[in-house]
Amino acid sequence: MRLFSIRHCLLVLFLGFSLPAQAHPHAWIDIKVHILFDHMQRAYAIEQVWLFDDLYSVFVTSGADMDGDGRPDQAALDAVMKENIENLREFEYFTHIKSGEMGIKTSAAINVTTRMENKRLQMSFTLPFLEPVAVTDMPLQYAIYDPTYYIEMVHAEVDGAITMSDAPDACHAVLEQPNPDPNQVIIASSLSQAQTAGDGLGQYFAEKVHVVCS
Repeated sequence: MRLFSIRHCLLVLFLGFSLPAQAHPHAWIDIKVHILFDHMQRAYAIEQVWLFDDLYSVFVTSGADMDGDGRPDQAALDAVMKENIENLREFEYFTHIKSGEMGIKTSAAINVTTRMENKRLQMSFTLPFLEPVAVTDMPLQYAIYDPTYYIEMVHAEVDGAITMSDAPDACHAVLEQPNPDPNQVIIASSLSQAQTAGDGLGQYFAEKVHVVCS
């Protein structure tokens, strides 16, 4: 089976079909996030679960049924996700984390797994922080998005889409919905499947989550 990076794969997928021109985004990922705290109640890692849309899932698993049982072979899925997670490292896994105004760096993704959730492809991984962050001193903020807005990434509309382990009792997460201005909406609406707005558009359509401990 051929392997593609996420962005390359999506471009091939959508440009390869005879579809009418449409605005960004062209693909969708539902996400769940779990923030891990250490014994000193400092945030030290962020676990993520990405659930890809049906069309991408069908495309990327095409030809992956090695056993002939109608289900994608796990080894083939693992190979695809290994390629994708390696390519995502260049883009910091589409994950932007801040403590106050200071950016938080992460190391390479660990605990990478993949499986099928009904007919949708699911990928899970953990991003450890290079240094733990004391959230009681300054609110922690994260946003997960494709900078080009080719892919829309939003928290799943289910209970438990944002959770924490061993956080201080006073901590809670607040999800801030995006509020792009009309010019940014016009730009996104005007882009066809073959166009990109560069690496700045996605931030205006990104959900932001604030972890506040007070």
